[in-house]
Amino acid sequence: MLQEIELIQSNYFPEEAMEVLGNLIQQKIAYHTQKTLRHQEMFGAPDAQAETRLVELQKIKKTLIEDLKKLDPKTVLHINGHVSLTVVVEQ
Repeated sequence: MLQEIELIQSNYFPEEAMEVLGNLIQQKIAYHTQKTLRHQEMFGAPDAQAETRLVELQKIKKTLIEDLKKLDPKTVLHINGHVSLTVVVEQ
């Protein structure tokens, strides 16, 4: 299976881009937070991969916000959020 999804394909002002992309990143942060909490409950230790990804996502979000705040509010940005789904292992 190979599927391509155009998740975002539009123009945004910096504040709008911060909201759209910030919300996407925040959802991923919430996902990995829940994943590591479930792992902690089940195995007594946090999920190392989820913990690593949480740090990365928090850094990405912080940098994105800083960069977007530097822009003139009337700047127009084009966001192309492309997602590719590929089967790695079929069961």
